Amino acid sequence: MPVEPNTGMELPYKGQPGYEEAKAQFPELYAQEEAGGGMPAEMPGDEGPADAADQDIMDMEQGAAEDRMTMMAQSAPMPEKPYSVNAVKTLLKELNKALDKLSGQNMPDLEVEMPSKGAKLEGPLPAEIYVTLLAIAEALRLAGEDFVDKYGFTPEDLMSDADLRKVTASLKKMAKDKKLIEAMQAPVGGAEEPQMAPQQPSAPGFFDEDEQDLAANMA
Repeated sequence: MPVEPNTGMELPYKGQPGYEEAKAQFPELYAQEEAGGGMPAEMPGDEGPADAADQDIMDMEQGAAEDRMTMMAQSAPMPEKPYSVNAVKTLLKELNKALDKLSGQNMPDLEVEMPSKGAKLEGPLPAEIYVTLLAIAEALRLAGEDFVDKYGFTPEDLMSDADLRKVTASLKKMAKDKKLIEAMQAPVGGAEEPQMAPQQPSAPGFFDEDEQDLAANMA
């Protein structure tokens, strides 16, 4: 039986009082009923505007995170001479270990394709390595000056294999420093989530889901 869309009241069948008047007022409903189609699956206005708005916000946030990661990756310095592939691979190995220790969880390993000529890497550090080093350097700053003095480094100044080896050694030590691990995992300022400085990458262990995906998949 057709249903009046505004009130939800059932409309009369043929032969019932008021049929002609209802059919004249709602011809489309009766046409669907006579064709066996019943009521439309969705009435106008049922498209889920709230869901659409939520999706738009998620898309905007994803785009903003991607833009931010891309901008940070573009600041990677060109080395004085090409990095050795072995030095970069060793750094990557210790970086993955340090992320697990400092975050207190099993972080997805960064997997990097390295364009190279023989034993030498072409261009700057791969974006996913460089962005993660930026995050760790910022996290050290937030953890305290003592940790900066002990382990601090500037990713923008990594210009040689010797610089990469120094950072690799620092990462090994950081992964064993219980006080640093505790500081990295502690909320900042009593908040439940660490408070990151604007336009800075998240600290290790505190990458949001989008940043983890971007860092793991950037080319």
